[in-house]
This record gives sequence, C-alpha cells and structure tokens, in this order.
Amino acid sequence: MGHRTVSAATLRNLFLSGGAYYLSWWLAYPLAFAYSKATGWIIYHGNFAAAVVMPLVTSLPYALVAAMVGASVALLVESKRRLQWAAFPAALYAYYGYVGHHWFGTPTIPSQVGPAIGALLPAISCMVGAVVALRYWLTRSVGSSS
Repeated sequence: MGHRTVSAATLRNLFLSGGAYYLSWWLAYPLAFAYSKATGWIIYHGNFAAAVVMPLVTSLPYALVAAMVGASVALLVESKRRLQWAAFPAALYAYYGYVGHHWFGTPTIPSQVGPAIGALLPAISCMVGAVVALRYWLTRSVGSSS
C-alpha cells in the first residue's frame, strides 16, 4: 500500500477555508449583537412569521459574514476549482448551525423549520458570495487583459 501525500497548496487551502470560517465568528457575533439591538423590537405574529420570517431576520448578519467568507475563500485559495474550497466553510455553517438545537420532546416539522433556515441561510450565502466574487473577478480580469 502506498502512502498518499497531501500537497502544500491543499493544506494551505484547507487551513485558509477553515480559518476563514473560524475568524468569521469574531466578526459575526458583534455584528449580530448590534443588529439585534436594531431589530429587537419587531414582533412576529402568526405561525409563518414566527417559523420563517424570524429565523431569516435573526440569521441575516451571519449570512452577510458568510457571504464575505465565501468570497474571500474563493479569491484567496490556490486552485483551479475555487468554488469547491468555498463549499468547505459552507458545509461548516450548515452543520454547526443546525447541531445544538435541542427540544424537550420529539420536535415537529414546524419547530424544525426555524433552525433549518438559520443553518442553511449562511451556508447558501457563503456559496453565493463565492460565485459572485468569482464572476466579478473573472469578468474584471478578462476585461483588463483585452
């Protein structure tokens, strides 16, 4: 059996994408605190507003920071497949955003909608940030070379 070696660029990209995820929380928590002071007075009436709108509003600062993480990872990694490296922090956002929600009894489907939205919105915005940054970077680099 042969040993597989990992290239230095792969390790650098792994640490860059994981480190960007880790450092994003140093920005996300103060941003979310300030955002909660601005939106804390909102009252969500009804089942739809409480289950869907409230998680969208409360996870918006995390989604904004996640989009910046996706863009920075996509632009800073050394790879031909830059978008795949942005999927690593997006998967971390999705996993750690959903793990940790506990219910007293068996959760119903409507009670799981809020945590799922809160976990998936930063993950999706991380990938969207990467796609937008790569498209802007590619069009800018093609436009400047001609």
